[in-house]
Amino acid sequence: MYRLRFLVATFLVLFVLGIVPAIAQEELTGDSAPAVVLVDDQPTVDEDAWTFRFLVPALAGATGIAILGIALGYAVRIRGRYRVSP
Repeated sequence: MYRLRFLVATFLVLFVLGIVPAIAQEELTGDSAPAVVLVDDQPTVDEDAWTFRFLVPALAGATGIAILGIALGYAVRIRGRYRVSP
């Protein structure tokens, strides 16, 4: 039973990797010019991606808060233990 499952799985993997991409390839037939040519003379406004607009500032703020927390934790825990009295 194990061999049958292995053979079926192997066949399916080879089918998906070999035959399906060969079937899915497009062949250009005839003229490769587009059917409609669009002329766009208006300038486009490029907006930043949502990741740059929201994720990057959020990660920068979280990093700053983490560094501040680590510095305060060091000041409270470590430096407070080793005080030398004059």
